[in-house]
Amino acid sequence: MPVKGKIVWVAGPAVKADGMMGARMYEVVRVGKDGLVGEVIKLTGDVAFIQVYENTSGLSPGEPVVGTGLPLSVTLGPGMIGSVYDGVQRPLDKIAERVGPFVKRGVTVPPIPEDKKWHFVPTVKKGEEVEPGTVIGEVQETPLITTKIMVPPDAKPGKLVDVAPEGEYTVNDVVATVESKDGRYEVRMAHRWPVRVPRPIRRRLDPEVPLITGQRVLDTLFPMAKGGTGCIPGAFGTGKCVTPDTPVLLHDGTLVAIKELYDAAPAEERVIDGEGREAIKEVRGIRVIGFDGRRLREFEVSHVYRGRSDRLVKIETSSGRVLTVTPAHRLLRLNPSTGTTEEVPAALIRPGDRLVMPRRIEVDADYQTLRFDGPLGELRVEDRDGMRRALRVLREKHGTLRCVAEVLCVSYDVLIGYWTGRSRPTLSTYLRALEESGIRAPDQLTVRPRRGSPVTLPTRIDEVVAELLGLLLSDGMVAGRTVRFFNSNEALLLRFQRLLREAFGIEGVRTRFRTVDGISVNSKAIVDFLVSLGFPSRRKSRNAAVPPVIFRSPESVVAAFLRGYLSGDGHFSEGSVEVTSASRAMVSGLSYLLARLGVLFTVSRKGRYSRLFVTGIKELRKLYDSVFSTAPDLPFSERIRNYLAATRENRTERDVVPLSPEFLREALSSVMTDLRRNGINVHNYVAMGENMSSAMLSRIAAIATPRLPAQLMALAEATKSVFFDEVEKVGVIEGDFEVYDLTVPIAHNFVGGEVPSIFHNTVTLHQLAKWSDAKVILHIGCGERGNEEAEVLTEFPHLTDPYTGRPLMERTVLIANTSNMPVAAREASIYTGAAIAEFYRDMGYDVLLVADSTSRWAEALREISGRLEEMPAEEGYPSYLASRLAEFYERAGRVEVLGRPERVGSLTIVGAVSPPGGDFTEPVTTHTLRFVRTFWALDPNLAYTRHYPAINWMMSYSGYVETVRSWWSSNVAADWYELRSYLYRLLRREEELLELVRLLGPESLADEEKLILDVGRMIREGFLQQSAFDQIDSYCSTKKQYLMLRLFVTFHRLAEEALNRGVPLAKIRQLPVIAKLMKAKAEVPNEDADRLLQLEEEVRSAISALKPEIVA
Repeated sequence: MPVKGKIVWVAGPAVKADGMMGARMYEVVRVGKDGLVGEVIKLTGDVAFIQVYENTSGLSPGEPVVGTGLPLSVTLGPGMIGSVYDGVQRPLDKIAERVGPFVKRGVTVPPIPEDKKWHFVPTVKKGEEVEPGTVIGEVQETPLITTKIMVPPDAKPGKLVDVAPEGEYTVNDVVATVESKDGRYEVRMAHRWPVRVPRPIRRRLDPEVPLITGQRVLDTLFPMAKGGTGCIPGAFGTGKCVTPDTPVLLHDGTLVAIKELYDAAPAEERVIDGEGREAIKEVRGIRVIGFDGRRLREFEVSHVYRGRSDRLVKIETSSGRVLTVTPAHRLLRLNPSTGTTEEVPAALIRPGDRLVMPRRIEVDADYQTLRFDGPLGELRVEDRDGMRRALRVLREKHGTLRCVAEVLCVSYDVLIGYWTGRSRPTLSTYLRALEESGIRAPDQLTVRPRRGSPVTLPTRIDEVVAELLGLLLSDGMVAGRTVRFFNSNEALLLRFQRLLREAFGIEGVRTRFRTVDGISVNSKAIVDFLVSLGFPSRRKSRNAAVPPVIFRSPESVVAAFLRGYLSGDGHFSEGSVEVTSASRAMVSGLSYLLARLGVLFTVSRKGRYSRLFVTGIKELRKLYDSVFSTAPDLPFSERIRNYLAATRENRTERDVVPLSPEFLREALSSVMTDLRRNGINVHNYVAMGENMSSAMLSRIAAIATPRLPAQLMALAEATKSVFFDEVEKVGVIEGDFEVYDLTVPIAHNFVGGEVPSIFHNTVTLHQLAKWSDAKVILHIGCGERGNEEAEVLTEFPHLTDPYTGRPLMERTVLIANTSNMPVAAREASIYTGAAIAEFYRDMGYDVLLVADSTSRWAEALREISGRLEEMPAEEGYPSYLASRLAEFYERAGRVEVLGRPERVGSLTIVGAVSPPGGDFTEPVTTHTLRFVRTFWALDPNLAYTRHYPAINWMMSYSGYVETVRSWWSSNVAADWYELRSYLYRLLRREEELLELVRLLGPESLADEEKLILDVGRMIREGFLQQSAFDQIDSYCSTKKQYLMLRLFVTFHRLAEEALNRGVPLAKIRQLPVIAKLMKAKAEVPNEDADRLLQLEEEVRSAISALKPEIVA
């Protein structure tokens, strides 16, 4: 008797029913008056908790719940290929034919057509012994797939007493009868199997056969084995970085908000997501500062990106830096166990980690020449002789004074006045004339306002003007036509007067302002001069900022500005220099100026005030030496100098290089004697776990250079440019945010932020489904957005199988469960897919199951668990999440299946993990990486540079290289593994040499190393890069892959031999055959791959014909 109960309550997809005594776990039940499909997932006495696979709206307490006595099962038989199912194997196309495009509740449609007749061909005879899995006949389901009719795995062995003759039968017709010890049973063309129960096998085999995808970077470098497991973590295109107002440091010291860089880029915006949420612009000529692993230096920007994110990570460090980035955005972190810096997604950053931050920033700075526009440009210049000298040069250059007048954009009559000396030229015309004539402008010019006395204006920002600006921004203001400086310290007032005379050639008036002494200057010209540099004309305390020209100036000018500002607004007490300001922009600017000088600092914020501190003997000494040593008589200078003279500090709290004792013991083992001889005791570092200071690391490197490990030498060098800032707090901000990113080739990071910091900067699954050599493909759209799944559903029917030329749907099953479908059906979808995939595996086929994405499947688990009021584990997921993921991926494998004839089949599972906001520390990603052996790392930077497939060959890995080695050797070429290893070593060596080039420049490399860089580029562009839209290159056969691999390796070997016999590298680079080699991927079709052998011979001939250079 079926169990009958009643609904107690309904909570989303979860239903509680009582009166269910006798129900079983995972039994399918019919819920409510409409008979909705549900599954028992928890039993407590006579109370059952049910997850319903249809919309539960309208269900109410008291409605019936009827058990079926059966577990959730799929119907397996002819008719599945080409179908589109939901998560519980309901055919969506058939439902649409019956009730329209919107799935209605309670609709029941057979998973496979029950009235369609199939042509059955028996493969066994009456009287034969059969067992579970034995093939008794075949049905040609599609031109590509022959469905084998098998004895169900749960049947008993026995003897065939009847076999249907060849003919037409429906899936419910009996095609065989078997006599077993327990009696007779019938075998039909279709049978049912519980989705949560793996189908039994005879034994597992090693995954020795590669899954050929036709993508060279995957098949050659990171192969997937048939029966293997793989993961693509992160939705493609994630990783976009920072908020719109994040400043970016350009190569000349300029700070520009990243949104302004995007808006100012002249290139046309290219939308990359189809909805306008993500777009990219190509840029040229923008250079930023980035970290190359050893030092901070210039890098070119190739693209600027705009997108959106629903989550940001906020990271706060001990120096007061606050980084607000997307979870997938990579930051540079020091690895204490290896002594290297590594790129880590922000979501993986934890308190206690040490992030790489700028210590000393060197920019392409120079003294800044000023341009005088607006009111300043109308001032009259006293230098009439200089103007006539410029005009004479221009007349010789252009022929006549009328032409000169046109060049200077003035009337001929006005120019004659300047020529004869009757009138003074305007400042703007004067400077234009000097510029056009190539005459350098004087450092100072005397100008005459319409009213008042003549005044001197500087034409460039030097140390005098910078210090004066610093003093005025700290303790000054402009009011109408007047400049005022407030300070009661006599020495500082005298210093201001001197700077005023040197900069403007005038004397200020000593004045008593209400409560403080000061100096007043009544000059509209000077007021206009200051305002043109960015000096605020109102509310200076909140609007003050470091003038942009200071950022682009040399270090001596930067130091002078800091000297002026700190003398006026700085405070020194108990060994700490402090600045407090209501202007966050001012404190941000000061932090960049200190970074220019290599002075470490701390910032903090309280309410609307920002504070900046410089503490510690080492940093105070650097500040004094670089800023105040040239003005020792200033009161601020004296206080710092006296403190330094009277204080000694040995402790180093912040400027440390935290390395593990184990790493240091190994790294320093060979140099201990040298260190002790030089008075350095490292016992506390290698035995007690004490953090080493950067100064100590530099001392050790200087003493033990020849025998110190390379990573420790690189780290010691890096500490000249960066330091390691401890993370104190990490938080997550939810919302809808506009974000921006820069693509910085080579460095992949840039310096920016309010306080100087270093920022880093599904399609592949579809390609796998299209081009892999699996016989049957299952694509599970598990909780994907409707538009993404619609793309799959519309694209697949029009794709052609590259092996047969037939439609790809003739070997494909699609399971579509979008994010707006019932969440419980999403949970069941991967089990449904796995059961169908195992059915075809048992036929002896190689099956590929693509799950996109398991993260949203896990979200369904979490929601249902929450509805059942289960105790949550990490991030609200149920405690059994890991075991469920393991159960799913364990269903993959290459196996010997049950029954006769003996057959070997495989089920390969590749899943996409797309966590919300790209948070790779969330449990789904963490557990998935425990259970898979292949990792294909998508790199957005490669995608932005149009390198496809965008698989990062330095970050990806495969655990199947050794297992598929014998297959390649037997079926393609015996030397495949050797050539593959050679090519991969070349790529890794190229990365190492690129690091060296960043440090020392290309001229430091030997020709053999330059050749590796050349060949590495050729491999990247001519081998790894592959166009999905090119008719020839979109799919690459194993033979063509091997011949291309051999071609590039042969080129390098022969070119290296040529170098050794004296052929100049320049001659090798000029070989015309290189262009042919690079074009081969798109010009040589798979069926004509032997042409690559001819090209190889051409390479051999061309290189052997090169003659050594004879040096006289």
